[in-house]
Amino acid sequence: MNTKLLVDAGSSKIEWVLLTAEGRVVADITTHGVNALMASAEEIEKNFSGVASQFPPEVKPQEIYYYGAGCSTPALCKKIEGVLGKIWPSASKITVTTDMLGACHALLGKDKGIVCILGTGSNSCLYTGEEIEQNIPSLGYILGDEGSGTALGKRLVSDAFKGHLPPPIRDKFMSYYQLTLESILEYTYRRPGANRFLASLVPFIKDHIWNPYLYSLVLEEFTSFLKRNIALYTGARTLPLVFTGSVAYHFSDILTEAADRQGFKIMKIEKAPMAGLISYHISADENSCGEK
Repeated sequence: MNTKLLVDAGSSKIEWVLLTAEGRVVADITTHGVNALMASAEEIEKNFSGVASQFPPEVKPQEIYYYGAGCSTPALCKKIEGVLGKIWPSASKITVTTDMLGACHALLGKDKGIVCILGTGSNSCLYTGEEIEQNIPSLGYILGDEGSGTALGKRLVSDAFKGHLPPPIRDKFMSYYQLTLESILEYTYRRPGANRFLASLVPFIKDHIWNPYLYSLVLEEFTSFLKRNIALYTGARTLPLVFTGSVAYHFSDILTEAADRQGFKIMKIEKAPMAGLISYHISADENSCGEK
């Protein structure tokens, strides 16, 4: 069976979808996330190794399209490609590229616009309809990632321990997660996956978004993302502006408010890009067949 494997790999989770040549979904599996920048080849292989066993045994992908967080350089893409080739040696084609291009394909297809990801991390680009023309670098959760789940979690923890968070909501937050200064330092400085840990605190913000302080915190982070990234693209206030990612989706009203205040108009907000990626690749196959 001629099949194609589409992979949407974020830092928190990875979605693996196996398609037939006719576009039928054979398998749809979600696993723990990985970031190519921060994980070693050994860690990535361990993460990916169980996926193949969850596919029907008679089905092996001939083509693999991997859109991944942290795949920002040829060397990082090569690292992922090597692992995928080891797990699926029969694949005749393996394409590894950034999750940013995956978001472009999913949200805009062949149209031009500005594409943004707000999930565990954040990123954005100016897309021509075929390729990424300009990318304001995310710089990761230490130097950048404004508006992301990691940034929101970092602000929440920092404000709680520095005394900026109002006492009632602070006490509820600390009690809910059983946090101490020692445990916070352990999770963020001594254990791997600090970005995922910080992002895992965002559900508390969502559940208490009625609190004016937390509402303002989210609004400020989104405003920072727009000012420090989106405003720098040529035509930012006239081109279609689209978003994907769990943070953009769950806080869409606040994101829209922040954009409106800065003079941006959001055209679309999608929780995840996979449905759009499936449509994009099915369309690409149909066009390819028509050209023969």
